[in-house]
Amino acid sequence: MSGRRAKRDKGLRHLWYGLGLAAAVAALVAVQVVPKLEDYTLRSGGAPIEAAAGSSAAFEGSTWRLIGIGRTSGDDLPPGTTAVTAVIGVTPRDAAASKAMAKGCETAVRDSRARVWTPNSRVKGLAKVSTLCTRIDEKTYKPILAKPGVEARFQASFAVPADAVSSLRVEVRLRDHHESFVRLTPTAAPSAEPPPAG
Repeated sequence: MSGRRAKRDKGLRHLWYGLGLAAAVAALVAVQVVPKLEDYTLRSGGAPIEAAAGSSAAFEGSTWRLIGIGRTSGDDLPPGTTAVTAVIGVTPRDAAASKAMAKGCETAVRDSRARVWTPNSRVKGLAKVSTLCTRIDEKTYKPILAKPGVEARFQASFAVPADAVSSLRVEVRLRDHHESFVRLTPTAAPSAEPPPAG
């Protein structure tokens, strides 16, 4: 009987150890991951700063424009979707605007039915055009501030339903700015060709 009891006690100790380990992992996830979930989800809300079709808009000390939006290609895209890439130009007015951009941008596209899509890594964009609104130093991994008065270009690629392509508008939000965002409208429906790089 004592051997059976020893096995049971050993099993209970392992059970309690496992439960304690699971609780510790859950606490670590709660402390480390949950506060950063905002970084991985699309923010919504805020008032759009609309640019007329083909025009630029002033937003957070910079001038934003949609250089072009066109069809591109992608790998293993969901059936019925079309790959599109938008190229955006942004010119900071001063050092404060450059610093605001250095924290990063979130880009999305919205169609006339208010459906929204975030960038899709399976869509192939343009070669030699950044996918970030701020360049990153390859050695220090810190942002390189954009020069005031000089346009920086970046791209964002999306997989959207074919029926959404003709009415897409591009929305850009700055990481630490929640009150508003810029919405850029092309002069015409996205081209069947890739967008111009600049």
